Amino acid sequence: MPMGRLYGGAVTAMLLPRENARFVLGPLPLLVVGEAPTVHGELPALVAPEGRVPVCDGWQLMAGLTVCVLDGPSGGCLIPTLAETGDVEGMVAWCDAVAQSGGGVVVSLLEIPEDFDWDEIFGGGRARGGFVRGMELEEAE
Repeated sequence: MPMGRLYGGAVTAMLLPRENARFVLGPLPLLVVGEAPTVHGELPALVAPEGRVPVCDGWQLMAGLTVCVLDGPSGGCLIPTLAETGDVEGMVAWCDAVAQSGGGVVVSLLEIPEDFDWDEIFGGGRARGGFVRGMELEEAE
């Protein structure tokens, strides 16, 4: 349980529309979110020198087939994972990658671009985020 919840600090949460999230498979699984002010303002600036992504202490990522939870010390969001067309195989692969990697890289942008320029995202100074440790479904109970 994040510290903000233990000590009664202010907590902000939101339901993030599915169209404002992308679940990307790569060397590490990525969760790219846009228009998520409750997390964008709380995550650290994303700077990845030489490909080393910082760890977001106090944050947790729960990857599930129907919902993904990004939970931080004082903010978070709930994201429906399956789009209306339902790419079940893709979501299963992404959830498995999060479990195998012990988490995923969260990238928060002010808005989701049509095309991703990864050099700009990881070096342009506008993205926020980093590696967020995974939370097993059993831990959530």
